[in-house]
Amino acid sequence: MQRKALSTVLLVSLFYCAGCMDENASAPPSTFAIATGGPAGLYYPYGGGMASIWSKHLKGVNVKAEVTGGSVTNVIQVARGESELGIAMADVITDAYLGRGRFPQPLPLRVLFTAYPNIVHILTLEQSGIRSVTDMLGKRISLGAAGSGTAVAAENVLVALGVSLQDIAPIYLSFGETTTALKDGTIDAGFVVGGLGLAAVTELAVTRDLHLVALSDADLLALNAQYPAYAKYTIPPNTYDKIGHDVQALGIWSAVVVHENMPDSLAYQLTCTIYKHRQALLKVSQVARAMTVENIHLISSVPLHPGTLKYLRARNADCEFAQEQPR
Repeated sequence: MQRKALSTVLLVSLFYCAGCMDENASAPPSTFAIATGGPAGLYYPYGGGMASIWSKHLKGVNVKAEVTGGSVTNVIQVARGESELGIAMADVITDAYLGRGRFPQPLPLRVLFTAYPNIVHILTLEQSGIRSVTDMLGKRISLGAAGSGTAVAAENVLVALGVSLQDIAPIYLSFGETTTALKDGTIDAGFVVGGLGLAAVTELAVTRDLHLVALSDADLLALNAQYPAYAKYTIPPNTYDKIGHDVQALGIWSAVVVHENMPDSLAYQLTCTIYKHRQALLKVSQVARAMTVENIHLISSVPLHPGTLKYLRARNADCEFAQEQPR
């Protein structure tokens, strides 16, 4: 039976919110799901790291990271109550909240907190001769897994820079499949969107002569004009083997989203616990350095959950839910 939009309504008692739960309510489930991405990307291990923190430090809570198709799948699952939490990219979250693009109706989402900036890696091999997006005309291009934020970003980048999907041979592959196809010569280039040091990209750079296609200043201006959530991001030298120079790329923030009906007490507990134990996420990836309170909501088009706002006002070191005083 599908979990209600948000079964978490039943979880308030786990967080000591006295009087918030009816005495006759059913016992809360012990397991949450956080929708992440494929095993070769960063969403899955990062989501797993957050799941471990919550499971360890929140009494009675067991959080599991789910392998999914990525951002588009994740926001839909959260909206339907199939997952309590999901990680997604800013452009996808914005479209889902506003009901545009791939989303015919607005989805009932709220941002819990931002996670880290994703970088749009445009991958090819040195011998391909592809040095710009327009060089992809007539080529076989992996746009990422179907239903992923990578696919959304890839299509946006191509179309905004004058390359329609009819001008290329589009293929929808996961990160691992994309790098394997590049090695095998079955595609000419591919998009991989994630944090710096992605395992799939790192391994490809070690085994092949990887070339990262850079975006020009004009490219970035055109993209930002159409998609304000997109911004310039410079990949530092030596991030990947044999690439000893800066590469001008596109950055897109990711965030953790929840259903708008998630109880304030639960959202408060989840947010407070993650920020209190943020250092543990650095063992998963150094991109966690960007997950600061100052960056907690860089997606201005989508509201923060009220429980997160309460955390920002209270900052209770014990992560006990701070009840608002009667007005």
